[in-house]
Amino acid sequence: MSTVIVSAYYKIPSKAPHEKYLPYLLNFFRNVMSRPIVFFTTPDVIEEIQSHGITTDSVNIVYLPFEELMAFQRYGVDFWKRQKERDCEDYHTYQLGAIWYEKKEFVLRAIEIVKADIYIWCDAGCIRDDGLCIAARAFGSRNANVLNDNRLHLQQVDSYRKSDFYKFDYNCIAGAIIAGNEAAWKQYSQLYNTVLEKYDANCVTGMSDQYVGLSCVDTNPELFLMYPQSSSINKWFKFLELI
Repeated sequence: MSTVIVSAYYKIPSKAPHEKYLPYLLNFFRNVMSRPIVFFTTPDVIEEIQSHGITTDSVNIVYLPFEELMAFQRYGVDFWKRQKERDCEDYHTYQLGAIWYEKKEFVLRAIEIVKADIYIWCDAGCIRDDGLCIAARAFGSRNANVLNDNRLHLQQVDSYRKSDFYKFDYNCIAGAIIAGNEAAWKQYSQLYNTVLEKYDANCVTGMSDQYVGLSCVDTNPELFLMYPQSSSINKWFKFLELI
């Protein structure tokens, strides 16, 4: 059963400065051993990673300008600025909202680059301490056959209480790591766009993939499998030790 890990990193206005994320980014390249990896970014990011003595030759690096993300090609910058204006979490940026949207689009691009049974999205900044580093070394090599069921596999971090729309500070799923086969990702991408547009039409922010994604679960529950298991490392990144 073949597996591809997909990730990305851009130097954009975000929840924290680049200097805070850089050690996490280096942890990703040093500890994620599974191959292939498809990584979307810009040349300056890779040059900085390599300046720390890290070799990226075994990683499929894809240079994709930030302004060419599907989030902007499909909806435009003003759409994301509108989502930001509706977001009560002031430290979010419209650029961050676009990146959260783009996770599934990065995976769809990766499908065109490397064929595999399973595609795992993994935030480049989720490997933050020694315990997560250790878990990451076997990440992507566990239980791949379980993931090949035409469903998208999601980390559940809290109890599930259904709502018409989800907003801050409701927590149920974590979007840092998501897994599924090609069919599941393609179906999810279409569903996500439909739900996002419903959020926007109802003047509810569509910034967060955690909230839009949970509404996708409500809309088509058969497409998803949520994992409520407790974690010994971090509930937001527990797939690092489960898959």
